Amino acid sequence: MSEQIESAEDFTPEDLVDWVEHLVATLESVDKSTGMSWCAQWWNHPEAVERFRALFEKWAEAQKEGGMSSWWIDHFDRHAVVLFAKRGPFGECGTKHVEKGTRRILATEQPPSDWSW
Repeated sequence: MSEQIESAEDFTPEDLVDWVEHLVATLESVDKSTGMSWCAQWWNHPEAVERFRALFEKWAEAQKEGGMSSWWIDHFDRHAVVLFAKRGPFGECGTKHVEKGTRRILATEQPPSDWSW
């Protein structure tokens, strides 16, 4: 993690892996007895990947512009509640990755052509 990431467009999947291994995995403590879960194959959980990507983008901004305390409170703490929850992306994993059953995709329909927000 020696290189400074200038913007979200500058980082690669390898940068994200490095960030998770050197920041998240070394600073976060997950206690199974409190219902928290982790998976060493975090990259095998699409929701976790998207949340870590979002966290990494905001972390890079905070590193560049300042505001790390806000990053922890406003970003990491809020995502951690979901990421490590028993019903979160790692909820079925323990000391090893457990493949979830059929992944349920929410049905969506296109709004009417006159729909607006």
